[in-house]
Parts: sequence; C-alpha cells; structure tokens
Amino acid sequence: MEVKSIKDSIVFNENTFTKRTLFAVDDILCFVLNMQPGQVLPSHTHENSTLVLHVLSGNGEVKINDETVPLESGTVLCAKGEDEFSIPRVTENMSIFVSLCPNPSNALYSKSLG
Repeated sequence: MEVKSIKDSIVFNENTFTKRTLFAVDDILCFVLNMQPGQVLPSHTHENSTLVLHVLSGNGEVKINDETVPLESGTVLCAKGEDEFSIPRVTENMSIFVSLCPNPSNALYSKSLG
C-alpha cells in the first residue's frame, strides 16, 4: 500500500501550471494539476485512456471537443481518451485531481511539471 497527501501536491507557480504525480503504474495514473488565472492547458488527447477529473478548489472552464463547460470546486468530469481536451480559462486558482486509466504509454503523461 502507498499513501500520499493531496495537499502536498497543491503547489502553484506564477510562470506555468504545475502537475504533481501521485501514482503512475500500468493500470492507472493519478496526479494533481494546479493552475492560476491566465494559465491554460493546451488541447490534447489521452490515447486510449479514460480521464476522470475532480476539481478540488477554484474555478475555470474545460473544453472537450467543441463543448466548453464551467469547472468549479466539486465538479467531477469523465472523458474518453480520443476526446480533444483543454482547459482554456482559469478564473481562480484551481487544483484538480486527475486519474487516467489505463496509464498512457507515452511517459510524458506521468511526469511531474513546474
């Protein structure tokens, strides 16, 4: 068993969004994504992995394919791997718990950033 604290992964950087990987094994990848107003997550896909995100705090918007929906604390969202996914707008410091299942084969998905 491995136990980690999400609060240790809530780290903001004024220059870029941050990503703190919690678990990266074959069948699942879990991380915390932290973004400040003005920061964006560019459009991308997640191979054949299902994405589930849970907004821990903050506000913004997510765009999946051609639909943009608000994100706020407590929002939970599920998207397919082939969906075009982006976060084009953050209006309040936002922390998001993200799970990808299975863990994408591209090792870039598992790296912590910022």
